[in-house]
Parts: sequence; C-alpha cells; structure tokens
Amino acid sequence: MRVAAIGYGAFGRFVLEALKELPEVRLYAVAGRSAERVRVFAEQMGIARWTTDWQTLVGDPQVDIVCVLTPPDTHAAIAIAAAQHGKHLFIEKPLALTLDDADAIIAVVQQKGVRAVVNHIMRYHPLYAWLRERIADSGMGAVRKAWFVNFASSEGIAPDHWFWDERKSGGVLVEHGVHFYHLFAWLLDDTIEPVTTFGHDPFEAWSVVRFPRHDAWGAFYHCFDKPGALERNCGGIAFERGYALFEGWLPLAVRIETVRDGTVRVEERRMPMSKERLYQQLIQSAFNDLLTAIRHPQHHVAADLHSARDAVRVALQATALRRDEKWKKSG
Repeated sequence: MRVAAIGYGAFGRFVLEALKELPEVRLYAVAGRSAERVRVFAEQMGIARWTTDWQTLVGDPQVDIVCVLTPPDTHAAIAIAAAQHGKHLFIEKPLALTLDDADAIIAVVQQKGVRAVVNHIMRYHPLYAWLRERIADSGMGAVRKAWFVNFASSEGIAPDHWFWDERKSGGVLVEHGVHFYHLFAWLLDDTIEPVTTFGHDPFEAWSVVRFPRHDAWGAFYHCFDKPGALERNCGGIAFERGYALFEGWLPLAVRIETVRDGTVRVEERRMPMSKERLYQQLIQSAFNDLLTAIRHPQHHVAADLHSARDAVRVALQATALRRDEKWKKSG
C-alpha cells in the first residue's frame, strides 16, 4: 500500500518511522509547508516524492492511503478531500475540532466507500484489552469510580507551537483528553456524560463525568506545566470488590486487586519492552487494523470514526462546562 503523509513534525516522524517497519507499507510521498524542511525530511526517511501542496497528493492516483498528521484544525479539510478522491484514511486524534466537521468526514467516507482509522492507539493496547475482559466478567462487582490523572511536561513544546493556540488545538480536553474519554468509554462499554470542568487556563482541566450505564462517576485531570523529570500519569477503576490500577498513559503493567473470602488477591500483567517501543507497536496495530479493513470490507476497526466522534463530543461538552472564574475565586 502506497502511503502519503500530510504533516511531518516530531510526532509525524515518529508515526512514519513506525509505519516504515510494516512490510505492506511503502512511504510514497510527504507534504509540508516548508519546501526545504520537507525535502530534507523526505531524504532522511527515504521518501521519493515531497511537495508543499498537499492537495496534489490526495489527488494522486498512485496513493492508496493518506495519513493526516497535521494540527487538529486542519484534519477535517484534508480528510474530506482525501476521501473524496477515494483514499483510505489514517487520521491523528482528535478526529476534528467540531461535531459538524466530524460528521462531514463520516459522511464522505461512507459515501465513497473508503476505510478510516483514527489514531486512538490505546484501544490496541494488550493490557487494556485484558482489563476490559476482566471488567466484562463482573468478578469485581459494580463499577464505582474511574479516573486518570495526567501531570504532563511542557518541555519540548515551544511557546509558538500550535498546541498553545486553542483555535488550532481545541484546548487540552479536545487535543489530549479525547484519548482518555475514548479509552474509558471502551473499557467500561458505556457512554460518557460530562458533569463539570475546572481549570486555570485552556491547558489545565479537571473534568468530572458520569458513566450512566454503571451509575458511576469519573474524573480526568490534564495539565502541561511540569518539568520532564516530574511528569506523572496514572489511572484506575474502583469496583465494589476491587481495583484496577495502572501507571502511565501507555502502561507497561496493569494491576488488579480483588477480595475473595476476606483475602486480597493480586493479578498483574506486564509488557516486556520500553514505552517507546510499545508506542510504535500500537501505532502499527492501528494501521494494520486499517489494512485489514481495506482487504475485508466487513471488518470493523477498533478506533472507528463514530467512537472518535463521540470522544470529541465529550471533550467539547466538557470544555463548554468550564468554570474557570468560579474556581479561581473560590480558591
């Protein structure tokens, strides 16, 4: 499959380096805004064709798949144009910045009969899949609470980076929080209803939500203000008779604690690799899911457009519920 990448930033390079390892993938072309930078990038990656006009790539009959690796505010325009030209899509999260744009992507993908995967890689994580199976078994009783806390580093994100421009990124819940709404909706097989949100600025948010099927509460905290050495993130789910606990947004271990006959029993599963290698493998799993869907039209991908749209819905609703001023005054 010949792949054209639109975007080549630090994360774009990481994605393409992972895809380059897949035997079915040929990195055919790349587009970017700076002619010199995209030329150098193409040479470094061994990509034969480069351009500053992404529209020429989505219209190229040699291209099978378009990877949308640009800032969030551009995802919809590129994805829609590519699908209109019959290209399959691998789209970085978030799917879009508005529900109208998300719906427009879904509509043209369905109309043209192309396949698409959104890069919500956590649904491909083997440890999260194991945890989801354990939750479905109901051996720990009813779900009571769910949470994820993300003290992220801002190191490496320049002051003029698009991430800090809410018009381009959507703010922390849309740009970043969608990952965790998407994950926990899947883990708990539930929808998510935002209840309230607190934060000091668009890039800090404490989002309180409800899982209606379980009649359970959730809390998600995100900030990007820590030194790299102090970056921490962890999550978990509390049940009637147990806990599921994990460190890191891509954990290398998941721990389940349950009580049976008055005794605490512990199960733990681990991934014997570095976080960077795990990250690459999850990107590859998501892309392989897309390749399977292209070969077998009845195949349902794990990170589909509709679930990605719903994560955007939750993020937008949670953002609209922000109570910044009240938080500051009461603090």
